[in-house]
Amino acid sequence: MLGIEPVGNSKMKIDLARHVARAAFRSSRELSELIPLLKDSLSAEEYAHYAKAIGLAVAAIQMEVMNKLASDHPGLDAEIEASINRFGRYL
Repeated sequence: MLGIEPVGNSKMKIDLARHVARAAFRSSRELSELIPLLKDSLSAEEYAHYAKAIGLAVAAIQMEVMNKLASDHPGLDAEIEASINRFGRYL
């Protein structure tokens, strides 16, 4: 396989969870930043398709990645929130 299956019943280590969370935030931000460009460049119909697809992708990142990280690492949410409150982003 791809080497991403969990070993036994262990969960992801916190340092890797932090890395994944940062990547999830970057991915969501980069996708969201496409919206104004697409709106200015595409027909209304084509824009609506891409905007919906991007919204679904960002929602999937939240539901499938971030919620799992929060479930496995209960303190991570507070850490992320504190970083965002202090720096405006998760560092």
